[in-house]
Amino acid sequence: MELDQIKAKVRKMSAQKGIDVQVAWDTFFFEGFLRRLSQSPYAERFILKGGFFLQSVVGVSSRSTMDIDFKFVGKDVPDEELIACFKEICAIDVGDDIQFSVLGIEDIRAETKYGGKTIKIAARFFNVKKNFGVDVGFGDVVTPSPTEREMPSSFLESGYRILTYPVETALAEKLETLVSKGTNNSRSKDFVDIYLYSSQGFDPLTFSAAVINTFWLRGTRYDSETILGTVEKVFASERIRELYENYRNKHQFASKISFQMCKEAVGTLLSCLSFPAKIRLSDYEVELHLVRHGQDDPEKVGGWSDNHLTKTGKEEIERLWAEVDDSYDLFVSSDLVRAKESAEILNRKWNMDIHYSESFREVNNGTLRNMSKRVFRDRYPGLCFSALKMDEKYPQGEAPRELFDRVEKAFLSLLRTNKGKKILLVTHGGVITVILCLLNGYPYSNKLKIVPPTGTLMKLT
Repeated sequence: MELDQIKAKVRKMSAQKGIDVQVAWDTFFFEGFLRRLSQSPYAERFILKGGFFLQSVVGVSSRSTMDIDFKFVGKDVPDEELIACFKEICAIDVGDDIQFSVLGIEDIRAETKYGGKTIKIAARFFNVKKNFGVDVGFGDVVTPSPTEREMPSSFLESGYRILTYPVETALAEKLETLVSKGTNNSRSKDFVDIYLYSSQGFDPLTFSAAVINTFWLRGTRYDSETILGTVEKVFASERIRELYENYRNKHQFASKISFQMCKEAVGTLLSCLSFPAKIRLSDYEVELHLVRHGQDDPEKVGGWSDNHLTKTGKEEIERLWAEVDDSYDLFVSSDLVRAKESAEILNRKWNMDIHYSESFREVNNGTLRNMSKRVFRDRYPGLCFSALKMDEKYPQGEAPRELFDRVEKAFLSLLRTNKGKKILLVTHGGVITVILCLLNGYPYSNKLKIVPPTGTLMKLT
């Protein structure tokens, strides 16, 4: 591309959008980097979030940013592997004459709760230069799943496609920050971002699930006193208001967004949340230890399938021997194969009677039972559990609400008929999710992702 041609587009964008020329140049370079990512082998490993994602949603005149933020899909990777990945992305030629290079890597800013890295990038387009950071976070959860978004270009005729956060997840993370930081929060941009994200429209049920997932992962309490009480204190704080007004005066894109408008936007978010009564194990004098079965056949769907434990799954359960206690009053297990095999491995320690129960089975996936994942993808594309409506059944199977009702009934019966006992229950991810909702006062949703990994033990009192 010609330098003069891009300079003219930058000036035009600056004039039309009412933004600083430097912000327009930033957008040019950020688009160049993201276009390279979209054509790289890593396009599905990085999910765009943060300021530039919001800028792409509401427009640069409504929100500008200095950096790019991603969630990395998968476990943490060594620094050298991440640097190699970014060098490969930077080297891709997309015909825009921008030169990118990696300057270095450092730990992500300390204010975040999750681990991550900041990769320093240098960009050059003829004699125009820009250094910026790319924050890569590990660990946060996306609800219900990443969204493939068509990103328009302000400088080229064609856009590009990239994975981004759903608006509901972005809002959930902002709300968690607001609650966890409380009146100590000095990030006024969070208020603006909540207003801007919420103005785009969102699904209340998906947002509610995203809040549960985010609060669970980040260790923030989810209850009405914590959430509603903290938010009330935040918006009553004169210090917070003064900080916001200073921020608003310094940033053109925030100038028309009052503190009251932000408060009303947060109020809209809070109206989507519910706080069911908690079941307290102490009321039944029950100590409950939950085990999720070991890893099973990865080539088959789950649900009511007759999947056996893999070698790894058996090893996971055998490792639990050091974690389970020496005695229990009652040993209960789902009667599905992978749970029974897990229970039998654990029972070598005690040789107890195991009470097998259909009630603690995973969701009934009907005609999908015992189906390979390859056949499932061909016959039922997109028919995953989290995509079902709450009252929508699997073909000849259960709906998410029916799973919840079944497990709730069985769990309450287990507690009522075994007061004062210490219980070991071997079951499935979906069942554990329901039980955790009942114990923690979470509204149940099939979009929740609060389940522990396979082969793990949770001790609850």
